[in-house]
Amino acid sequence: MIEVASAFLLGAISASSLGLGAVTARLWKPTNFVLGLLTAFGAGALLSAVTIDIVAPSIDREEFGWLAIGAVAGGLAFEALNRTINVRGGFLRKASTSITFLRDREQSRIRDILSDLERIDFFEGLPDRELDEIARAFRSERLASGEMLYRHGDPCEHINILAEGEVALATIDSIVQLRPHQAFGYLAFVSGTPHSSTATANVDSEVLRLSRSRLRSVLGVCPGFADRLRAEARSEDLVDTVRSRHPEISEGDIASWIQQVQAEGIMRLPQLVEIAATTPTEQLIDHLADVDVFHDFSHDLLDQVADLMFREEHEAGYVFFRPGEASDRMYVLAGGDVALVDASGESDDSILLQEGEEFGLLSFFTGMRHTATAIAQTPSEAWVLLRSHFEELVLRYPTMSTAIAGFVGSPRITVYLERDHGLDSEHVAGVRRRVLTAVRRGGLAPTVAAKAMHGAPIAIWLGLLLDGIPESLVIGATADALRISFLVGIFLSNYPEALSSSVGMREQEFQWRKIGILWGSVILVTGLGAAVGSVVFQAVPDQVFAVVEGLAAGAMLTVITQTMMPEALHRSGGFVGLAALTGFLLTTLVGA
Repeated sequence: MIEVASAFLLGAISASSLGLGAVTARLWKPTNFVLGLLTAFGAGALLSAVTIDIVAPSIDREEFGWLAIGAVAGGLAFEALNRTINVRGGFLRKASTSITFLRDREQSRIRDILSDLERIDFFEGLPDRELDEIARAFRSERLASGEMLYRHGDPCEHINILAEGEVALATIDSIVQLRPHQAFGYLAFVSGTPHSSTATANVDSEVLRLSRSRLRSVLGVCPGFADRLRAEARSEDLVDTVRSRHPEISEGDIASWIQQVQAEGIMRLPQLVEIAATTPTEQLIDHLADVDVFHDFSHDLLDQVADLMFREEHEAGYVFFRPGEASDRMYVLAGGDVALVDASGESDDSILLQEGEEFGLLSFFTGMRHTATAIAQTPSEAWVLLRSHFEELVLRYPTMSTAIAGFVGSPRITVYLERDHGLDSEHVAGVRRRVLTAVRRGGLAPTVAAKAMHGAPIAIWLGLLLDGIPESLVIGATADALRISFLVGIFLSNYPEALSSSVGMREQEFQWRKIGILWGSVILVTGLGAAVGSVVFQAVPDQVFAVVEGLAAGAMLTVITQTMMPEALHRSGGFVGLAALTGFLLTTLVGA
């Protein structure tokens, strides 16, 4: 019994620096650079504990083969559990795990887009490297049944590919029904002319869109595609199409444009009908005009809305909102990459927003709580509209109520309430009545009562626990002969781990009480894990013990390379190698 209590105490001591790190995060918010160096230092300390106190002794005992088997199994087990926890919201525990998780999602999305591109004549035969670059530039947009993608006469700023569903292209004299894997809008895109049709979703659909600005960024590394665009721009088919669809454009303008393409190539994507440059305020107004609820607002009203908005800048990993949070603001992306992720684990879908797109809109106007996580994948900027400010504007301009009421009755709201909130038709009608009642009184619907959100917080706790279980088992299994360097290495690695995660969770507006409970429970479970290890592995054969050590070593090395070092690099960039070396040498010196 004394051995079990001793193992529990050692495990709790090794994890006590988690609480110390959380307390430090409350009293002091270190800069990203300092936090990155501390994390790298902890990674080096943990690396020393693994190599000096686990791997080296197994080599001395000539049991490296068994340890290697355990290490591979430990690494694979950690990877599998880590993925399972991440898809249920555990990725939010750190900035690095958030970005890694979203990057993996993005790569999966790119592979799906590539399969679509290879089926389309416009992209057929391009080198794989170019297809990959082009696919990365595409963004996904979901359309509810009956929703318009663009109208006749709108500037053409995208090449579009129908990924799912059905879209109708309506011209003056005909309607063309598109099916998945068809590209559309690219002739107007290449020539720089307005759309000659109106694109409407017949059913719920997904469209992949490549914007003019994003294509400019990849043309320099896609010479094959640039040549194809140039050939398309100079083709008789395109010129004849422009003549037939845009008789208002003179032959002189067409000839001048062709000469410009021949002289300058396609790198600048010259346009037949140039879009006038706008000031940032005018750009914001243009973006607002594309938002469903503001479609019918006059320019003066849009100007009033734009005047209420302010600009925020955030680093990669910043979370704008999480599932279950009340919506007190809506955003318009001004720059960078922001992903919308279903952190509940119920869907694998994630949407990478592009400049000018809004997010948080549906919760903002319905009063429903968020059902997704919005997280910055790169340093990002967004225009913000506060709910309280907008309500004051609605009171001053009652005509806004009509537009809001129309938006609340739209198919997009129906899809949102049914699909994202799981409401049946009766409850959807109830939400609409609540919103319309508030609108008639000159305001927005009050936020619905909070429901218990179990998914992401529990997954974050499991993710933190997953990072600490391996070392607790080793501490318990070797409690009677534990090297001080191993205990010091675990202690030193846990401190920046807790500091970094606590800062990240606080940035995501976790309450300090919840953060304290999370870390306190991890310390307790780590102690219990050490106690269990002292009992289970008390009299096992040397080979089994070597496998157990290998399991811990494999999991710990995976933690170092997959979470700690990426976090350090993300936070500070330079000098992380030296910081890790310092942690390694100091821990090794303690045990010498």
